[in-house]
Amino acid sequence: MTVGLLVGLSSLGCSIRSKGPHWIETHGRAQVQRVAGGPLGLLAIGTNGLIYSYPEFGSVWHEWNGRLHPRMIAGSRRGLVYADQDGRVGKGDHGRVGNPEWNLGGAVSALATDEDGDALYAIADGHISRLLESGAVPGPCGERRAVSIAIARGQLWVSDGQHVYLGSDAGCQAAPGAPSKVLRLAGLGSRIFAVDEAGDVFRSKAASGWERLPRPQKFRPDQMPHLHPATDVAVTGTAVWVVDDEQNVFVLSESE
Repeated sequence: MTVGLLVGLSSLGCSIRSKGPHWIETHGRAQVQRVAGGPLGLLAIGTNGLIYSYPEFGSVWHEWNGRLHPRMIAGSRRGLVYADQDGRVGKGDHGRVGNPEWNLGGAVSALATDEDGDALYAIADGHISRLLESGAVPGPCGERRAVSIAIARGQLWVSDGQHVYLGSDAGCQAAPGAPSKVLRLAGLGSRIFAVDEAGDVFRSKAASGWERLPRPQKFRPDQMPHLHPATDVAVTGTAVWVVDDEQNVFVLSESE
C-alpha cells in the first residue's frame, strides 16, 4: 500500500561518512512537500497533504492531525500555526486545531513565528502581514514582493527571490553578505538558513558571514551515491533539516 509517508526502515546502500558538515537522510524515507521547525521538533506536510511530526532524529514520523490539509505551517513552543487552502490562518496544539483567526484574502505562501509564538507573520500575494490578536496589519518591506520570511536574532528576514533583507518598522535593509535568489528562509534563535534557486543551502555565522553547505547526498543499493538540490529548509531546537528534489528529508551533521 502506498501512503504519503513511509515509516518503515530504509534499505540504504553502503555509505562513507563525509568529513565536515554533511546531510544524513532520516529514517523511513519520508515523502514531504514542506518542512517547518520550532523548539518542539520538526513538522512536515506529507505528499498526502496531512501534517506529520518528527520529534527527534532516529524516531518515526507521527501523524499530527488526520483532518487538516494545510497549505503552510510553522512551529513554536505554543504549538503549530497553519494556513489553509482558503487563505485563513489559525493555530493548533497537540493535534487539536482551532478555528482560523485571520483571513488574508489570498493564498498564503509563507509563515514565520518566533520561538515563543509571540510574533507571527504571513505572506499572501507577495505582501507581508503581521498577525496580531486584533487582526492582520501590513508588515515591513511593503515595497518588495516577498517570497519567504523567517525570524532569527530578533529580526524578520525577508527574501523577494532576488535579495535578502532585514525588515522592521524603520524600513527594509539589505542583509550584508546574504546569498542571492533565495527561495526559502528558516530561522530559530540565533540561527538562520537559506536555500537558493539552484538548490544550494547556506547558513549565516555571526563571526564569519554566510557559508555554503554541501548538498544532500543520497545512497541507494542500486545506484551510485549522488547529490541532490534542496527545496526547503527548517530549523529546530537541536538540528537543521532540508527536503531534496525527490521529497526526502535530511538532517545536518557536523561530525568529522
